[in-house]
Amino acid sequence: MLFKYILSLYLTHIALVAALGQLIVANRCSRDMWIWSVDQRGSSRAIKVHARSRYTEPIRNPPQGGVSIKVSRSEQLLGGHHTQFEYAVSNNVLYYDISLVDCAVGQDASNCPGHIAGLEIYSPNQRKCNRVTCKSNTFCPEKAYYVDTPMTKLGHQEPVFGCGDAGTGADLTFVLCQNQRSV
Repeated sequence: MLFKYILSLYLTHIALVAALGQLIVANRCSRDMWIWSVDQRGSSRAIKVHARSRYTEPIRNPPQGGVSIKVSRSEQLLGGHHTQFEYAVSNNVLYYDISLVDCAVGQDASNCPGHIAGLEIYSPNQRKCNRVTCKSNTFCPEKAYYVDTPMTKLGHQEPVFGCGDAGTGADLTFVLCQNQRSV
């Protein structure tokens, strides 16, 4: 009986893990970048993503809040110099955004890693998931957060996108230096 119970728990866990997709950070830039995967439980160590390479981790659904992938040009996470890709699961929908709040100054996002050559979020499930592109060195407040409250401060809707009724199994790719060749 205990074996059946443990097997049932294990299979349920496998089904829940399988229900969530993969998160990919594609560094198309010609320089290495460092990322931290952060949720309310804490942060990963600094993870080096080599130039023209990818990093993959399972999408996760922490009990409270979402996940932020913080991107830096160095092994240090310096205030004012990191881009954030963020996602959260709510009511079986995967939501995501690009945040330049910690690095943009007004319309200038040159302190934001990857922005000078464009930022993008996409999924292979393009029929259900919104593709978000902030083109090279462009002010794109409809596609990325430049301030914490865009409606109040810029007169724009919150730039949050999602996968609609695709559920949570979609993979998401966060792209740095979007206008460079694929990795």
